Amino acid sequence: MWNKRWLLFILLLLVFSPLWKGGVARSETEIDEGVIFFIENFKGKIKNDLKEQVPESYIEKLFSSKLIKFSPEVMIRSLTWNERSLPYHNFLKDERIERAKKFILENRELLEKIEGVFQVEKELIVAILLVESDLGNSPGKYEVFDQLFNLALCGEEELFKKYLPEDINLEDETIKTRYKRRSQWAYKELLTLITIGYQKSLDILNLKGSIFGAFGYSQFVPSSYVIYGYDFDGDGKVNLFGLPDALASIANYLKGEGYRVDSPSEFKKRIVMRYNFSEPYAETVLSLSEALKERLNLVQKLDEVDRVP
Repeated sequence: MWNKRWLLFILLLLVFSPLWKGGVARSETEIDEGVIFFIENFKGKIKNDLKEQVPESYIEKLFSSKLIKFSPEVMIRSLTWNERSLPYHNFLKDERIERAKKFILENRELLEKIEGVFQVEKELIVAILLVESDLGNSPGKYEVFDQLFNLALCGEEELFKKYLPEDINLEDETIKTRYKRRSQWAYKELLTLITIGYQKSLDILNLKGSIFGAFGYSQFVPSSYVIYGYDFDGDGKVNLFGLPDALASIANYLKGEGYRVDSPSEFKKRIVMRYNFSEPYAETVLSLSEALKERLNLVQKLDEVDRVP
């Protein structure tokens, strides 16, 4: 009896012990034998495509980790995702706008420096930060590697069809086009993530983000991190989980994509849609930016009144 209780205690200790200080342990998983064949071929393709950038030993170590989970539902969710159904209107509620205004006032000095460098309005930067990660409070709970890995691996049609629900028909041209495009996109992003992990010695298996592989306060996918990630605090690294770099990276993205303060509103919308290809998203962000400008102008006028002798 004592031995059984002791064994139970040891098992509980292993399950609930964190793998790294301040983090939560990822549980190990066993992948079905029928999937391993596809993963081995997938791994070989990655080794070949990254042979000039990443050693095979690093890739082998990643894919031998029992932290990796095979989850075909990631691709299923991608195929049934309806961006237009998302409640973007909630970001225009008074409470959200007030929190964003307070954020700007508390970080005014930093935001005005970024605004000066990139020529992108602080209100627009913060509007994106609010919608993307609730001002940095909700950067995502999903393992970025797993999300991209599963989207890419499920591009193997023979494998994915085994898990396909009856209401999704891959013979439908619209669904098939989305399916192929999503898996190809995810594969390229996964290659970029692996390269980042190797070059910067990052623990990419424990990196958390969105359901489609975006991470940090700015919710950048790996390629955006490489192209537009900006080290604004000058510490030698781009940290999208810190305000200076995350805010500057948002501004750098918009500027790099062609955003200009004096551009027509329709052009601005097209640029914001490059950040997230969704018309409701872009319209919400721009409306939020204008609402913030109005409230900050009111704050400024009240301050001027208070200073009148």
